[in-house]
Amino acid sequence: MNPPVRVAVIGCGAHAQVAHIPALKQNRLVNLVALCDTDVRKVNHLCTLHGIPRHYVDFDDLKMDEDIDAVVIATPNHLHAPMAVAAMEYGKDVLCEMPLGLNAEEARLMVETAQREGRKFMPCLNTRLRPDVQTIGKFINEGELGQLYYCKTGWLRSRSSWSLEGWRGQRLRSGGGAFLGLGTALLDFSLWLLSPGRPVSITGVAHQRTPKADVEDTAFAMIRFDSDVLLTVEVGWSMLMEREFTYFNAFGTNGAALLNPVQINKEMHGHLVNVTPQISTKGIQRASFQTLIDLWISSLLKDSQSPVLAIDALLINRLADAFYRSSSSHCEVSLPGEPE
Repeated sequence: MNPPVRVAVIGCGAHAQVAHIPALKQNRLVNLVALCDTDVRKVNHLCTLHGIPRHYVDFDDLKMDEDIDAVVIATPNHLHAPMAVAAMEYGKDVLCEMPLGLNAEEARLMVETAQREGRKFMPCLNTRLRPDVQTIGKFINEGELGQLYYCKTGWLRSRSSWSLEGWRGQRLRSGGGAFLGLGTALLDFSLWLLSPGRPVSITGVAHQRTPKADVEDTAFAMIRFDSDVLLTVEVGWSMLMEREFTYFNAFGTNGAALLNPVQINKEMHGHLVNVTPQISTKGIQRASFQTLIDLWISSLLKDSQSPVLAIDALLINRLADAFYRSSSSHCEVSLPGEPE
């Protein structure tokens, strides 16, 4: 493929407007040629605002446009798989928002379609690309914290900051509640930081604030790894609290790392020493999406494999499926290795 890569964004919600469109416009090797959304007024406005020449309200029309090389899919969850599969079958490379599908079966179909059609298929696993997460990763990979044995992560949002109106509150369209909706971002960087260790089992508990709710609003999971690391995950989007917060703590035999803000402590000569490097926390989410887009475009132009792999996103869907089985059965659920 020769530059510039002709890209279209499918789904023009807040995520596309704040993250994808600005990052694509910032990359000089991209020509953002089209937007697609069912809201014709919104898509017209965005095309005018950003100087984008074409708009579509019907994905079926866009997928047949031979002047589009690649697409970013930022639609509601239930549309990820059918749109990604169709786009690849029509010769387009795909960058898809997370979670890939409503379940592992859909995610696996997307991966298999990319292999069959010879297309580049990359998931939006951007949180592992945040500068602060990358810094913690360097300390872990270089053995600065010793052998990790316990990690915990969470994302708790106030009731007023998250709405279940629309597709997020409908299991058939979202695939799940707080665990899939919030836990996906946490599992993105947690699994990356704990690799090459692989999860072998999960125990999950879900809570629905109202009996009629279609999805859980609070969830807790305990994940065991083949490296003997234990990871706990807590998420919720209906907390009576003033503000949301996210965290990740990693504990090793020689030190510990904390996220939001980053703090690294090491045991040195019998004392606990703060060895945190200076890291700018300004615009870390925006920086992670810019890195993601740049890696994607580079892999398309070089016809090379991106370091952000679809198999990692498939693992998150598999963990979510196992979480919901565990929660309904009140038992620990094993996670066998993915067949080759």
